[in-house]
Amino acid sequence: MPRSAFFLLAAASLVAAPQSLLAADKAPPARYVPSEGGSIPTNLFQVPEGLEVTLWARSPMLANPTNIDFDAQGRLWVNEGVNYRIYNKGGKRRPEGDRVIVLSDTKGQGFADSVQTFVQDPGWTSPLGICVIDNVIYVSHAPTIYKFTDVNRDGKFDPAIDKMEVFLTGFGGQDHDHSLHAVVTGPDGKLYINSGNCGGEVTDKSGKTFRISSGYVDMRGGKWPYDPKTVAGAKSDDGFVWTSGFSGRLNEDGTGLEIIGNGYRNSFESFPSSLGDLFQGDNDDSQSCRTSFVLEYGSAGYTTPTGASYNSVKRPGQPMPRAHWRQDDPDTMDVGDVYGGGSPTGITVYENGALGSAWEGTLLNCEPSRNTILAYKLVAQKGTFALNADTRKDLITSNPAREFVGTDFKHITAEEAAKPNERIMFRPSDVTVGPDGAIYVADWYDSRVGGHQTLDDTCAGALYRIAPRASSPSSRRWTSPLPRVRPPCCAIRPSTSATSVSMR
Repeated sequence: MPRSAFFLLAAASLVAAPQSLLAADKAPPARYVPSEGGSIPTNLFQVPEGLEVTLWARSPMLANPTNIDFDAQGRLWVNEGVNYRIYNKGGKRRPEGDRVIVLSDTKGQGFADSVQTFVQDPGWTSPLGICVIDNVIYVSHAPTIYKFTDVNRDGKFDPAIDKMEVFLTGFGGQDHDHSLHAVVTGPDGKLYINSGNCGGEVTDKSGKTFRISSGYVDMRGGKWPYDPKTVAGAKSDDGFVWTSGFSGRLNEDGTGLEIIGNGYRNSFESFPSSLGDLFQGDNDDSQSCRTSFVLEYGSAGYTTPTGASYNSVKRPGQPMPRAHWRQDDPDTMDVGDVYGGGSPTGITVYENGALGSAWEGTLLNCEPSRNTILAYKLVAQKGTFALNADTRKDLITSNPAREFVGTDFKHITAEEAAKPNERIMFRPSDVTVGPDGAIYVADWYDSRVGGHQTLDDTCAGALYRIAPRASSPSSRRWTSPLPRVRPPCCAIRPSTSATSVSMR
């Protein structure tokens, strides 16, 4: 069978979702009611010597956090996903739609004491990306990236005063994990976007159109804004054929979009260091998840250059980690650290701040299936970085015994779900660096993660802060948040050096 025919067959096979899975065939879910909870005891966390974990916020202040970012005033913006997977739940838990909220520590006590809603949209079902640059807020909700301008900077969207526009649209995968994800800023002043392997047909503000093929056409969450059959194998306006999950880079005015990596399966977030090196975590089919460096304009190998599955070129006896990312084919980038089953989400690079020099230049990758955040000290190695089992550590884990359950690779039983072990409830969805130089972690909090499933009908969640222990002398200068951060999406460390800047 020709590879193009193989791709089209794979795409067509998923277009029609089984009727038994559609929301119309399920009883409506109970209406969401905010409730206390969503965090695990902090003494269950294991962190490196000298660091401590404190609870910064939890439900009912927030619900199901998907993505977070600090603004220049030190406020933390949070996307909520209460209406996650309405086709699995029989409808919306919150008919008013999902929200973007703003939390603040107004008294400098080390925890949030204020929360307000920036915007809520009846059509939103789990927005998965947020980026705040001064008073401009980008929100990802497939098929669209929205751009809000908070004109009076009060953290509350008022359509009579503030502005909202469609920044980019055309991404596939509505109410879907494999769709449009995070927006982040880079050291070049550009925005970096990424999407899973639902692809898209996206036109930037300069009129250039990009067609990204998808081999995973699942429209249970809604009809896609493009036709996967016509996009499959089609060249984009830049003259190239792009496939599967991808990363993009563009100007803040929406012009100049370029695809800088493709062939992913389902990258939740890609993140550039202050030197411009781009990193991501990529989800596999259950055994080959990875943390990797993105070689610009390269392919990660999940699909062939024509969009066919890696299975179409798998060699007899080839180990799955190498086959899954086509590591024996000449057109793929280095796979990075393949660590097995998982579901990587938010990612960032800790460059300097409250944690001290030992943590400078550390890549952090959230792994909710493994109840941990993976940490890699970045060391260049032969055109890539040394990302492997030897350089991999845990920044924080609630499950040091690695007794994973409630995942795609280890399903949870009804008995386990009825009374889950608290250690598996920590499901980090995002990680960022705060204006105080500490690390902040969003916790989805659920006994099940991945596979478009969720078992926590309370939609509870939490935010944690990781910093040096209070008794540590180096922590004293960081006890209060800085009143303002400049430039946006960066954490400035008090210093006379112009280079002391820690990216988001």
